[in-house]
Amino acid sequence: MFPELQKKLTALYTFTTALILTFILSITFLFDLSSRKNRQEALFQNHLFVLSSRLQTGSTFTDTDLAQMELKNQLLIRVEENDALFFFPGAYEARTERETLFSQAEEAAAKEGIYPDSHPVSSDLLQTEIFTLSGASHDSYLGTVLILRIPSGYRRLILLQDITENKRQLLGSALFYGLIDLLGIFLLFLTGKWFVDRSLRPLEETYQKQQDFVAAVSHELRSPLAVIRTAVGALEDAPQEQTHFLSMIKKECLRGSTLIKNLLLLSTADQKSWEMKKTDFEVDELLLHLFEIYEPLCLTKDAVLQLLLPEQPLPFVHADPEICKQVFTILLDNALTYGLMDPPDSERKLLLKASVSAADPLSSAPRPAFSRTNRRHKQNASSCVTISVIDHGPGIPDAEKSLIFDRFYRSDRSRNQKEHFGLGLSLAASLCNMQEIPIRVSDTPGGGSTFSVTVPAIGIIPKT
Repeated sequence: MFPELQKKLTALYTFTTALILTFILSITFLFDLSSRKNRQEALFQNHLFVLSSRLQTGSTFTDTDLAQMELKNQLLIRVEENDALFFFPGAYEARTERETLFSQAEEAAAKEGIYPDSHPVSSDLLQTEIFTLSGASHDSYLGTVLILRIPSGYRRLILLQDITENKRQLLGSALFYGLIDLLGIFLLFLTGKWFVDRSLRPLEETYQKQQDFVAAVSHELRSPLAVIRTAVGALEDAPQEQTHFLSMIKKECLRGSTLIKNLLLLSTADQKSWEMKKTDFEVDELLLHLFEIYEPLCLTKDAVLQLLLPEQPLPFVHADPEICKQVFTILLDNALTYGLMDPPDSERKLLLKASVSAADPLSSAPRPAFSRTNRRHKQNASSCVTISVIDHGPGIPDAEKSLIFDRFYRSDRSRNQKEHFGLGLSLAASLCNMQEIPIRVSDTPGGGSTFSVTVPAIGIIPKT
């Protein structure tokens, strides 16, 4: 699907941008063409003005003057006085016979009503428009026919200028613009392909994650349903084992219900429809509550849970206490599941630790876990409280640290631990993101993992 979409978008991008580029280059070329033509006609008019001025003033021409003028400016000049042709064989060698070109010029003048025997009537000047002639060898010329009144009668001038080389330059310029256009289209194609590829990559990754998500959900839901179906079949064959199979069915129903609950929580977090109630609360009371809940669970696994708090009272934090409780519960559940996998006997312990940032003036030295101090508080946005869940388990490889917050990701690829779905850390990250507080994972010195959540704090003043 995505390769075909990439091709279509690349083609659309290339076509539209190439159309714009071609239009701009065409306008530029036409402007250049017009400028060249205007300069060429202006130069031709200048030669015509010089010759007509000398003809009108009755100046004499020598063969040398006309020859130099023709050779220097690629001109063909023919002058008649009172129907008598000046004897001048011509110096510039055109690709077409001179007389043929002069005959074509007279035909062009005749189309404008100026014939060889025409003479000015109401003015001293009779002139054709500037016209273009084509020779027999693909050569081109600008030309005009001019008749002037002089005291002794009339003088007639046919002036042609060879513009073949200019046309060749225009053709070269057109080819240059064409090559620039083709090169530009090719570069636009490469740019479009790169741009479309980069633009579609997040969509492709999202689509792949969605497919993986659906596959994982299907896998997780299929497992309890298969167990339930097997248990029902076994119950029919062995009714005496009713208690065992009903317990199994109840356990798998609870497992499926937990999965659906977590999916709904994730959906609520994604849509930001969770009703969040941020307030100022004492985070150490929340940690003490969690400690009382999880300490017995650790003891059942022959492990110890320790709560480390600073000696000075922790500042109030500004967050949603229920969401924070959910996050810390997920982190503790994760530590109980993965943080107690084959650690040394001396390291079968989990730490729930709270510390104040360096910006806070309070000391971070440990204090007794259950001490409480009454306090009132004031705003102080320069401090924060970091709550860490520390284990001494197998740890998380660096390559997986960026993946553990993905949905359904578990280092246990075989999914042997069926009580966990790989949604907990993803949900914790979503809940932290809702509150705009960071959650991080790092290595515990000596082995293991440390999950840290940093919550903004407000200052405190002990009551007297």
